[in-house]
Amino acid sequence: MTGILDKQRVEIMKTTTRFWKDWWNEFAKRPGADREADRGTSLRITELDRRSEQQFFEAVDPKSTDFVLDAGCGTGANISKIGDKVAEIVGVDLSEEMIKRAEQRIATESIKNVRLVLGDVTQLEFPSGAFDKVICTSVLQYLNDDECEAALREMVRVCKDGGTIVIHAKNRTSLYGVSRTVVQFVGRLFRRRTTPDYYRRRVWYERTINRLGGRIVDYDSFWIFAFLPLPGSVVRRLLELEMLLVKGKWLKKFGLNYKMTVRVDSKTPRATKPDFS
Repeated sequence: MTGILDKQRVEIMKTTTRFWKDWWNEFAKRPGADREADRGTSLRITELDRRSEQQFFEAVDPKSTDFVLDAGCGTGANISKIGDKVAEIVGVDLSEEMIKRAEQRIATESIKNVRLVLGDVTQLEFPSGAFDKVICTSVLQYLNDDECEAALREMVRVCKDGGTIVIHAKNRTSLYGVSRTVVQFVGRLFRRRTTPDYYRRRVWYERTINRLGGRIVDYDSFWIFAFLPLPGSVVRRLLELEMLLVKGKWLKKFGLNYKMTVRVDSKTPRATKPDFS
């Protein structure tokens, strides 16, 4: 997708944006919204969860001099974890209600160096190269391919040359991703509406990010078994097995989630901000 987006694609993106804005506004009003560790997903809090979270923030490697963007900040879970470790963190979210919940969290935890902005990750209102690091957690699976590419383009654009983008995204080739594909197919077959989500293979991200001026320098995958419809005791045993095998390369292909570390390459022509007019 280059240059001016055609009108049909723009209208689809606007419709999807309105849908998710309304959806997240309602979600944010639920009592458990602040417990989100993976936007919209009910998690089993396990040692594997803690390990994957630790890996994510090790990749971010927050420094006291860093200016960080949290693209799709939700109720501020990431801000809560690294806000006091960086010079400033800016959280952007499409949902007014999510921003309100994030404001409440920040006030409760007395985090000072935070700005919250109501905005769209596909059209970021920041100058190019404004941030040392960009983080994006469980947002891209709610965007279709055009929207996802627009969001990635914007993340690369606002990240400085040599900067780092750390992305948490859903894996199409995971067991859960395959099951979601089946559910959506059956839903379309019987003309029933299912929640739109877009699980992608790593190679899609790799090709798209390379084209936009970044490159994936590290990736990991986790949660192979956590969402199988099995008794909790069985799942726990499987998670223990996954912990033992977690360094195996084959796991990187089948885990539910990807953690991707992207380096913005100054030698590669940078994508310009798209024209949505």
